[in-house]
Amino acid sequence: MGSPVFLIWIVLIGAMFYFMMIRPQKRARANQSDMLQHLQPGAQVRTTAQIMGTIVEVGDDWAIVETTPGTRIKFGKPAIVGVILDDEAQDETEDAESGQDAPTPGGIGDAPHGDTVPAQDTAPVQDAVPAGADSEKAEADSVSSETSEEVKDGEPAKS
Repeated sequence: MGSPVFLIWIVLIGAMFYFMMIRPQKRARANQSDMLQHLQPGAQVRTTAQIMGTIVEVGDDWAIVETTPGTRIKFGKPAIVGVILDDEAQDETEDAESGQDAPTPGGIGDAPHGDTVPAQDTAPVQDAVPAGADSEKAEADSVSSETSEEVKDGEPAKS
């Protein structure tokens, strides 16, 4: 325990934690607070819920974001993750204007390209009946009709 090598290892591990974890977090926090302080109307932003829109109005701790024409949502400033640069916004509008949906990951639910899904024959659906159930069903129907004839007006039939 009294060895200076042990002390050197402790110091090295502490320095490694500082430079790899603490310092980058401080830098990211400073960049985020700087970005939030300099928000201006007209800037395109992305929120923590991945809602993208244009800032219409900015307050001390809130901002109003217009997502579509006429739809405005009030967010707290910490909910705004970043400002969308012009080239990113242009790419998104081009994708929306092309009218093509983004492909489903893995092609789940998509028909193969160029192929159409063949129409299936539509046959009436019947309930499955186990073997030998026809005779049991006939007996049950006859018993229920007899009991319904015996009971009339809520009074049992007299025997």
